[in-house]
Amino acid sequence: MTGRGNAGHRRRLRERFLAGGAAARSDEVVLELLLAFSILRKDVRPLADELIRRFGSLSQVLSASQDELRAVKGVGPASIALLKAVDHIRSRSPSPAPQQVPPVSVGATQPSFFESLPDGEPVAPSDSDAGGGEPQAPGDAASPIAEALVGRDTAVDSVTVDMPTVPQPSLDTSGDLPTAKTSPRRKLQVSRSHLLEFNHFSHILSLLYENRERAKISRRMLVEETGLPSNHVESLISVGAAVGLIRSRDQTLTPVGLLVAEHDIFVEQQGTLEWCHYRGAGSYRNLIWFEAFNHLLAEESAMTQLAWQAHFEETLRGHYAERTIGTHVSQEVQFIVDAYLEGNFSRLELLQRSSDERLYRRRYARFVPAVFCAMIYDFCSAAGSNLSQVGEMAIAPGSPAVVFGLDAASFRAQIEGLHDRGWLRYETTHNLDQIRLKPGFSALGFLSAYFEDREPQANSQLGMVNDEYGEENGKQGRT
Repeated sequence: MTGRGNAGHRRRLRERFLAGGAAARSDEVVLELLLAFSILRKDVRPLADELIRRFGSLSQVLSASQDELRAVKGVGPASIALLKAVDHIRSRSPSPAPQQVPPVSVGATQPSFFESLPDGEPVAPSDSDAGGGEPQAPGDAASPIAEALVGRDTAVDSVTVDMPTVPQPSLDTSGDLPTAKTSPRRKLQVSRSHLLEFNHFSHILSLLYENRERAKISRRMLVEETGLPSNHVESLISVGAAVGLIRSRDQTLTPVGLLVAEHDIFVEQQGTLEWCHYRGAGSYRNLIWFEAFNHLLAEESAMTQLAWQAHFEETLRGHYAERTIGTHVSQEVQFIVDAYLEGNFSRLELLQRSSDERLYRRRYARFVPAVFCAMIYDFCSAAGSNLSQVGEMAIAPGSPAVVFGLDAASFRAQIEGLHDRGWLRYETTHNLDQIRLKPGFSALGFLSAYFEDREPQANSQLGMVNDEYGEENGKQGRT
């Protein structure tokens, strides 16, 4: 009976996979299907779940070494041979072209690797207009995904960072939705040749918080008060801006930065690290940080740090001077690896290093609910919509799902949990599969509730203060 039951389950597994659908092609289901060909007359789902739990994703299971696979109870020679054969076929296939990503609730595609020239690079005649102004992105207007990514770095609705080198979105005729006129310029040097030392970063946050009433704080004062070299302070300000805590233009704290400085000055709470990872890895402007978590770790086989460096150097060649590539790519890669393997971000256990020095990402699932909900509201609001398709957001670069390595099924499970809490609506009836934001809630409201250890509330006073702040600073607030 057990044999016949397994046979029926495996037949249904194959049929569901061939019929398609995100749930039928999750990492766990695909791995279970593979193991079914090497392990006969036995339920292999527990083994598939254990392999995904241990290695983080199907991609990392396939790229794991034979010794690492052999160490997992239940994985024998036949399974190892099958998994390594699939990995071999995959490695021989040409790298996939950049995926055309369905939009968040409207028709769009992901911005290309460069939709405008890098900061500080000479502009070729063919890339500039007749007046020698800012180079324009291909096409007549930025895509809605690009608009969302611009919005998350400039608009204050979800309280994010200032981008002084990027043309600010202008308001459309309704006065509340931003329309990007140009694409964001991508920033190669986030770390500016320094590692992220969280004790020094906390000192910067503390000084900015003590001077929070000032409209602008001078770099000289920060250098004098910290005793750090000017270029080190500049690096810490740059990183703070990259994760949405500091405005680099005037060296002041954003509203989220104020919350972190007041409640988690050492940047060590799980929710703080989740939010900072989402903002750092999810911002299209942070070139290498964004590409590492949205494409390299998501689409490529596990590779060493040196292979990361070679990958980025090859990708950037022709966009930057060779000297710039040779100097700064290795520094930015080292900054990311150190922050996630040695620094505070290591507490998330997102980035892992295998015994043969290859880097891979482990799927993250232990979210702080209020912080994860803040990410959803931030991402949707930046796209100018209170309605988003779950399947589309699950594969949209920069989304919470992609930067934390969730597949569509895992992402839906997280969304269902937020729906059960009453913080958003997950609509599945009548063939719908979408998220609807609830009126009165905001990203800042959920983050405030997390740091103040209380339940999120609609129409909170803090959310209203955030709107007022947006109106006073560039008219970028949205209701």
